[in-house]
Amino acid sequence: MLYAVNTAGGVTGTLLAAFVLMPYLGLSAAIASAAAVNALVFLAARLLARAADSARTGVDPPVGSAATSAGTGPAARILPLIGVSGFVSFTYEVLWVRLVGHVVGSGVQAFGTMLASFLAGIAIGSAIASWLASSARRAAIGFGLAQIGIAALSFAAFEVVDRIPDLTGPRVESFEAVWDLTLACMLTLFPSALCIGATFPFAVRVLARGRGDAGPASARVYAWNTAGSIAGSIAAAFWVIPALGFEKSLVLCVALNLLLAAASALLFEPRRPLLLAAAAAVAVGLAIAPPETPWRMVRSSSMGGGVQAWGRIQYFAVGRSSTVLLTDQHYGFNLRTNGLPEAGMQRPGTWINRNLLTRWLGALPVLARPEARSMVLVGLGGGMAIEVVPRTIERIDVIELEPEVLAANRSVSPLRWRDPLADPRVHVHLNDARNALLLATEARFDAIVSQPSHPWAGGAAHLYTSEYFELVRSRLGSDGVFVQWIGLPFVDETLVRELLATISGVFRYVEVYDPPPGGSLLFLASMVPLDMRSSVERALASAPQDFALLGIRRPEDVLASLVLDDAGVRELARGAATNRDRNNRLQNWSHRLGSRALLRGADELFAPVDPLVRALPAGTDVFALLRRLPSRRTERVAAALPDPIDREVGLAIAELADRKRSSARRRIEAVLAKDPRHTEARAVLLRISATAIADGADPERILAVPLSDAERSVAAAWRARDRDGSGAALRELDGALAAVPANHPLAVEATRLRIQARLATREPDPLREAVALAEASLGDRPRVQDLLLRAEAYAALGSFPEALETIDLILDRLDPRVESNRAIARSARALVRAIPREGEYAPLLARVSRGLGL
Repeated sequence: MLYAVNTAGGVTGTLLAAFVLMPYLGLSAAIASAAAVNALVFLAARLLARAADSARTGVDPPVGSAATSAGTGPAARILPLIGVSGFVSFTYEVLWVRLVGHVVGSGVQAFGTMLASFLAGIAIGSAIASWLASSARRAAIGFGLAQIGIAALSFAAFEVVDRIPDLTGPRVESFEAVWDLTLACMLTLFPSALCIGATFPFAVRVLARGRGDAGPASARVYAWNTAGSIAGSIAAAFWVIPALGFEKSLVLCVALNLLLAAASALLFEPRRPLLLAAAAAVAVGLAIAPPETPWRMVRSSSMGGGVQAWGRIQYFAVGRSSTVLLTDQHYGFNLRTNGLPEAGMQRPGTWINRNLLTRWLGALPVLARPEARSMVLVGLGGGMAIEVVPRTIERIDVIELEPEVLAANRSVSPLRWRDPLADPRVHVHLNDARNALLLATEARFDAIVSQPSHPWAGGAAHLYTSEYFELVRSRLGSDGVFVQWIGLPFVDETLVRELLATISGVFRYVEVYDPPPGGSLLFLASMVPLDMRSSVERALASAPQDFALLGIRRPEDVLASLVLDDAGVRELARGAATNRDRNNRLQNWSHRLGSRALLRGADELFAPVDPLVRALPAGTDVFALLRRLPSRRTERVAAALPDPIDREVGLAIAELADRKRSSARRRIEAVLAKDPRHTEARAVLLRISATAIADGADPERILAVPLSDAERSVAAAWRARDRDGSGAALRELDGALAAVPANHPLAVEATRLRIQARLATREPDPLREAVALAEASLGDRPRVQDLLLRAEAYAALGSFPEALETIDLILDRLDPRVESNRAIARSARALVRAIPREGEYAPLLARVSRGLGL
């Protein structure tokens, strides 16, 4: 009963720590609270001891020979059995934590719920068994039955584990879905824990010969059981589960449980053949229907059922720290650790900028410090961050915690667009990031890039604190730069401010970038000023081809992603708390935000301190910048321009992007009345009038001033495209369209028309040229119209996986409320219907078809 009560207290403490103390008070306060409770227990025990002393009227009866008999004789055989039982029990716990963690997560609250479920089963089971263990004979039978129960219930739980993802909703690891989390734990950890808890009082009653030696017997059983538990947890985590995987580890544990049941049937008098037969029956059942890998659970994620890993399994391994899954999604590979989406890897022929954000991680520090020669990357992931690290970097040190992530990358080396591990500059170190940096006492690096896993995950949560940032700063050279990633779905306004305060409290200069396609922030920090326009120009001059792969050809391409300068960082960070090891709020809160995440509201937070509104760097091509910004930010930046003509043109660009064609036309016509040769204004008016020009309207009359060569070529091509469906007339204008300068405001329209001319031929060579043009001109912020052209070109070539990949990208950008987008969706559906239903790309085709409502 003491064991049951003590374990029930453990359940309470676990839940209190995970759901109250650590989230609301922090780690240090949680430890202090526990220590205070220890002090209270000490005082209460002291008072209880004094009361017992004063109440004692006689002398305790001597224990006699019973005290020595607790560890000797046939009954002592229970000790190694309870030791092995502890080994098996905690192997089960590690197995379930690793497996069920795919849907409940790996955060503090998830682990607390799993541990509490396990302890609750032990507490209830031990309480029941303490009542049943009225004699040594009954206890020996109970011990054997408990072992059979552990085996049978664990096997049954493993058989239903694949159904758990269907029972849990999205964002399982959250306060709102705590019941889903509890349900998953109660279906797996709790049932067998009832029998695990029962083994202790049964073993004590077998060993104890009477009341007098209950204390020594309990101590011996507890010691053996705990020693076995320690050995089991270590062996399971480091050797058993990584070597055998989930299903074979379960078979090993079930077999050991059945052997323990058989041993208890044979070692204690009288022999119990029925118990032996029951163990044999379970063993036969296990042999007839051995467990299989629970692939649905392995493919699941604690981020919700909507992010199931799809595609053929390319690599799977249970490592020491993570379960690693790599699936082939035809246009590339998707890497997951413990169910969490971590990274992708691209095949040749896929759009290089699909995973542009990851590639910015390797480029941004070089854009800030073109003279950098050494770089450290924390977290290998899919390796895409180092695929396009500019050639000016001479050495890249990668720190990766899980060896199986490295193995997963190597398993697809010949299948990917570029193998980063084949780069002679790359040196991989298998270690925890903080340990690796602590060991690099003499090293000073030019750049350190940190892309750890999700901020609540074990092994990653401690890479978002001021102590970690201080360690990073100590390993940088005097003008070194640091880049830190954070995903917007994992932070709200409070956490962003705290992260800003944490980084700016360590580094003197901090800027924040939001590279396309959005959804994440990159913090750029240094101890010396960041003069990005000058440094970007030098970086582009030293490695133009490397940066062109990312759509970065001019400083404006980088400036468009700047959302906070150092002044804005300091303003937003003012008054915010610092994220520290002792109170890691990112660890405790980042996974429980739900609708409060900053993903959709980042612009609202940054708008009041927008650096592009405050002042643009000297020499900035204002309209090249505005054409790259979202409509709301374009309007905000344009409204702050000092030149009234440029301001009106900028506002018209914003209105046109926001589908306000009439007001944009009126604004542009007013501008051209004052400055009829304004190149940008003329291009905007031509775009507004494109349909009219294609129907025969005279562009000379629209602009009232003679057309430039670029304007004349584009206008003529619009008309030729609509009048000649064969594309022949459009192809005759190809040379003139190719002559439109890349920095002209109509350059995108010219390239689009050249692609359409080639698509009309349906001949292989022109179609390949269309693909090449699309790849070279889509840039890092493609319009859905341009993506549709790419999909049409690949489909016409018979390259169906590439076509489907592009349509998958279109689905992420379609707004069904916009009429032009509905037309694009209809065209995409027609493309998909024409693709053969059979082939290796069938899973991708099914996914895209569902997205289009087919």
